[in-house]
Amino acid sequence: MLVVYVIGALVIVLGLLFLARTLLRTLRKAARLRATAARAKADLVDRRGLLRARVAALGVALARRRRIDGELQAADAEGRHR
Repeated sequence: MLVVYVIGALVIVLGLLFLARTLLRTLRKAARLRATAARAKADLVDRRGLLRARVAALGVALARRRRIDGELQAADAEGRHR
């Protein structure tokens, strides 16, 4: 009878150890997943910032080109009227 209790206790202990190991693995994977998600979010923010900077730079370049073209057209018109 004692052997049955010992075997039962051993099975319970081994089951608890297996559950604890599985829980720890799951927690580690969840932590890795959260870290990956945080990195992905930071990358998206960085890319969004770079994209905004690029759009702003293109806007400045386009405005400068329009201004220069306007000045050239005004100079041409002035030269033709003389």
